[in-house]
Amino acid sequence: MVIMAGRSLSDDMHVRDFARVLRRLEPHLPVSDAYERDLPQLRGTWWSSQKEHMVRWFSDQDSRGSGAFTRAEPNTSARKTYNRLLCPAAVVWMAEALGEHPVVVQEAADAARDEPGARKRSGLLRKHLPWERIAQLAREVRYPDDAGPGI
Repeated sequence: MVIMAGRSLSDDMHVRDFARVLRRLEPHLPVSDAYERDLPQLRGTWWSSQKEHMVRWFSDQDSRGSGAFTRAEPNTSARKTYNRLLCPAAVVWMAEALGEHPVVVQEAADAARDEPGARKRSGLLRKHLPWERIAQLAREVRYPDDAGPGI
C-alpha cells in the first residue's frame, strides 16, 4: 500500500471503474432530488439526472476533455475528480445513491443549503461526505460480498 501525505492511495479508483459503479445506481432519490429542486444549477444543464451527469463526467475524465472542460493531461483518478467537483447536487446524489445513511446525507445537504456561496457548497459537502467514505460505499456496491479486493 502506498501512503502519500498521510493518505492511502488504495482508496482511489480509476474514473471509468467509478463511472461503472455509478451507472448501476438509482437516478432519483428523495434527499438529492429535494436538494437539486431547492438549489438547481442555473446554467449549462444538459442532463436528466445527476446519475447521467456524473456517469458522463467521470467517464470523460481520462480524455483531454472538450470545450470549457479541456485539460492538459487526462485524469484517471476518481478521488481527484470527486475532490475537484463543483456541483453540490452531484455530491449529494452520489452519497445517497451509494447508500450513505439518510441522516448523514440529509445533514450534509442541510449544511450546504445554509451556505450562501455556491462554490463553497461542494467543499462543505465533502467535509461531511469525504472521498474515503464515497470510495468505501462504491466498493460495497461494486463488490457486495466482501467490499473489494484487499479489504
